[in-house]
Amino acid sequence: MYMNFADREMFAYNSYREKQKAEIDRINAHPEQRMKYCFSFMEGADDQTREKCYNLIAQYSAQLDSSEAHF
Repeated sequence: MYMNFADREMFAYNSYREKQKAEIDRINAHPEQRMKYCFSFMEGADDQTREKCYNLIAQYSAQLDSSEAHF
């Protein structure tokens, strides 16, 4: 079967996106990793954004039962 260039490019893109999504899902399966990502995101944020994020992180970490993210 013959595939044209556009089809091959779309196949390669979709394959890459599936792998990328699987990796993100694997990382996000662990609450501690999500918390780590939030803190790394806030490094360059302004004070207002940082305050909002810290408040939401506190709410989220209070919901975690088996995680040490709240310590």
